[in-house]
Amino acid sequence: MQKSIVSPSGFFRVHYDTTNVNGNGIPSYVPGWSIDQNVAEVAIAADSVYKFEVQILGYLPPPPDNGAGGDDRYDIYIINQNNSIYGYTEWESKVGAINWTAFTVIDNDYIGYYSTGLNGMKVTVAHEFHHGIQVGNYAVQNSSSPIRDSDSFFYELTSTSMEEFVYDDVNDYYAYMHTYFRRTYNSLPNQNGYNLAIWNIYLKENFDFGILKRQWELIPGREALLAINQSLLEESTSFPRELNRFGIWTFFTGFRSIPGKYFEEAINYPLITPTFTIQYPTAPPDMRTQPTSNNFVLFNIPSNGDSLF
Repeated sequence: MQKSIVSPSGFFRVHYDTTNVNGNGIPSYVPGWSIDQNVAEVAIAADSVYKFEVQILGYLPPPPDNGAGGDDRYDIYIINQNNSIYGYTEWESKVGAINWTAFTVIDNDYIGYYSTGLNGMKVTVAHEFHHGIQVGNYAVQNSSSPIRDSDSFFYELTSTSMEEFVYDDVNDYYAYMHTYFRRTYNSLPNQNGYNLAIWNIYLKENFDFGILKRQWELIPGREALLAINQSLLEESTSFPRELNRFGIWTFFTGFRSIPGKYFEEAINYPLITPTFTIQYPTAPPDMRTQPTSNNFVLFNIPSNGDSLF
C-alpha cells in the first residue's frame, strides 16, 4: 500500500492508502479528521488491544512474520470492505508445530455497520488480533492448517467476546445475539460463534479470565468441546453442568433480568424463544434435542391464564 506507520508500542505496522487510486479507500473513521489522525487511532487501538490480550490476559503474541509487510511486526491493512464484513485475519506461514504467522485487514471507515466509525474499528481490531493470537500460538498440532473447521464456532465466540472484554462500552456483540436466543436448540458447534460471546462472558463471570486462556492451551491437542470440558473439570465442575447453569442465565434477560444477578448487561439482551410450546394439558410433542444444546419448554395453562417455563 502507499504508506505505513509503526504503532507506539513498536509491535504493529499499519498499512494504508492516502489516495483512492487503488480502490482501497482512505482511512476516515472520524469525518473532518486528517488521514494521519485516523490512522493514529488504529495504531493506538492496536496497542490497547495488545496490552489487554497479551500483557494483562497473558496470551502469547503472534510470532514474527519473517519480513512480510516490510518487517517482522504484526501487519494491519486498512482496506475498504464495502460494508460486507468488519475485517478478517489471514494466516500465512507455518513457523512451528502450533505456530503460524498472520496479518489482519480492517475497514477504512465503518460507515453503515452496526458499530460505526472508531467504535467499529476498535472492536474489529480486538476481534481480529485475537485470531492472530489463535493461529500464532494455539494452532492445531502438527497439521497442515492452523484451525479445525469443526471448531469454527469456538474461534469466533472467543474473538467476539474479546471485543466486549477490551471495549466494554461498544457492545457490538449485541448485533449477533438474537440468532442464539431464537435457536438455543442448536448444538453449540452448529452455532456461528459470533452469537455465543455470552458463553465466554458467563465463564469469565464465574471462573475469571484464566479459564478461557486454559482452553486455548488445550486446543492444539483436542477439539474445542473437550478443551472446554477439561478446563471446567480442573475447576471441579463440568461442561454439562455449566451449560445447564448458562441456560438459566440466558432465561433472565430483558424484562426478566434481575439487577446484580446473572449477566450484567442482561436488560439489553433479547428473550429466549421457547423450543416447544404446550397448551396444558395437551400431550407434548415429540421433543427430540441435540447434544450440547439448551431447550426451553413453555406450558400455557388456559384454565387460569398462567404459564410456566
